[in-house]
Amino acid sequence: MDGDLAHPSMDILYEVNDYLKGKTIVLGVTASVALYRSLDLARWMLRRGARVITIMTPEAAKLVSPEMFHWAAGSPVYTGFTGGVEHISTAREASAMVVAPATLSTLAKIAYGVADNPVALAAVSIMGYGKPVVAVPAMHGNMYDSPQAREVVAKLRSQGVLVVEPKLEKGVAKYPETHAVGRVAAALARRGSRDLEGVRALVTLGATREWLDRVRFISNPSSGVMGLEAALELYARGAEVDVVAGHASVEIPHLFKVVRVNTTEDMAAAVEELTSMKEYDAVVAAAAPVDFRPAGKFEGKIRSGQRLVLELEPTPKVLDSIARKPGVLVAFAAEYVESVDSLHGPAMEKLEKYNADLVVANRVGVEGVGFASPKLEVLMLDRSGRTLLKGSFHKEIVAAAIADTIAKLLSR
Repeated sequence: MDGDLAHPSMDILYEVNDYLKGKTIVLGVTASVALYRSLDLARWMLRRGARVITIMTPEAAKLVSPEMFHWAAGSPVYTGFTGGVEHISTAREASAMVVAPATLSTLAKIAYGVADNPVALAAVSIMGYGKPVVAVPAMHGNMYDSPQAREVVAKLRSQGVLVVEPKLEKGVAKYPETHAVGRVAAALARRGSRDLEGVRALVTLGATREWLDRVRFISNPSSGVMGLEAALELYARGAEVDVVAGHASVEIPHLFKVVRVNTTEDMAAAVEELTSMKEYDAVVAAAAPVDFRPAGKFEGKIRSGQRLVLELEPTPKVLDSIARKPGVLVAFAAEYVESVDSLHGPAMEKLEKYNADLVVANRVGVEGVGFASPKLEVLMLDRSGRTLLKGSFHKEIVAAAIADTIAKLLSR
């Protein structure tokens, strides 16, 4: 707000969902050439209902005008603090802070309490109030690999700062995908702490393919978004996340160990191998593996213009391939039904069949929800059949509800 006039950026408030309703996120911007990416990050958070307060170092303000961040977030930008001790009032209001991009200089200042630039001063103040801080390093790769940077990152992590590993490409430690950074910051702002620290989680996502011949396959429209949102939520809240990914239309960030698979049998084998080697605290089976495959594969390419009769056989069930039951098993059930209420029967059946702790049943084949949509029409039940979530929700909200339940069950 400027005076009595609503800033035009408020037009996008809640445009995506209300995941960050009532939350204030402090965005600290330092003088990395990647700082223009944080304009998109500010808008990302606004679209989910956050109030965004931007603080820039004087050096950052020389690279991109603070007016650009005023435009992006709708709030005046701090490039220094006055006798009004704004760093204290900001720290009191903050739900979380994300320093993105973070130069090595500012990271070191935060780690060692050298609060002589406004971003470091705000970060130290916010940490003093026991609130979460996320740091997103962006610099030359050799600088990030230096012993000084390694020491600083380790110290920050020991102080509770979530340092998001940069994406290493062509010798540069790059600012990760905006959505990944936003999800990490948002999850911490919402929870206030990393309540899944030390948890080992496995997430399956995406669709599998069953091949008819060398060029054609049977599959489904799963985009992998639901599984990715679950993985990001778990990671942000402290979990070590492994991912088994079928075919997905979304980019999977570098934040996870990823095993890529093609067929349902491949996915089942990967899950069996991982759960044999590692004891997971949680498994979230969000993938959409194909249930049937051709009984015989045609060599080459089937010629067009002729009648074709296919014999199909069942594929292995991925949930059956889990070698060791995790502390919490989250199953998904995609159903073509008339209403959310009609999901109850299939959900209970899935719970009982796989002895799951949580089932997320959702409608598919309905416009605007399900596969390749940002929303699910969902019924989420715990192992006793109690309804935890019911209705149409953005997948980010569903992911948060899943992680909330995992945290609750593991804390018992």
